[in-house]
Amino acid sequence: MNGLVKKYLPYGVVILLIYMLVPIIFISKSLQGFSTVAYYFIFPATAIVCAAMYCSKHGMDFLFTLIAPVVFIPSMLIYNGGFHLTNIILLVAYLISGIFGLFVGDIAFGDKRKKAEAEAEAEAEERLLAAKRRNEEFVNEKAAEAEAPKAVETTYDLNDDDDDFDYSKYASTDKVTDESEIDDILNEFGSSKNN
Repeated sequence: MNGLVKKYLPYGVVILLIYMLVPIIFISKSLQGFSTVAYYFIFPATAIVCAAMYCSKHGMDFLFTLIAPVVFIPSMLIYNGGFHLTNIILLVAYLISGIFGLFVGDIAFGDKRKKAEAEAEAEAEERLLAAKRRNEEFVNEKAAEAEAPKAVETTYDLNDDDDDFDYSKYASTDKVTDESEIDDILNEFGSSKNN
């Protein structure tokens, strides 16, 4: 709903200003005979132009055509004597003018808008395909990593046969403080390796 208000607001303000301000010009006694110019020419022309401009940017939207008749109601009540047959006919005429304006806008400017919409759709489709390709590459990469043989981690067991050092002999030693003891242990280990 908020998006509709943002789209309609500029055109609605233009229509409101014209429908409310133009009759003020014809209030004076000398111009009262020309007030029909506003009601039969200026107001329908405003509805047609605004609808055509709206359609050129946003496409066919028949809800937009209700703006002109709705905005005419306060003007009709203030300047034109309220609800009577002539004013009701004018409401219908402004509705028809808005619909006509939509078709004019679609015929005159619709090709440009449709071309821009097609380009945007093609670009979105291209981005979607690129995203799918990246996703497939990622999935294939993960599958290849899962299928690749993993490097074997080598762990050393204290009871391995290729280890000549006697761990049990020195396991009970909590603290070695003398350097000569360390040298003796290393020499003993080195001599057993050589044999």
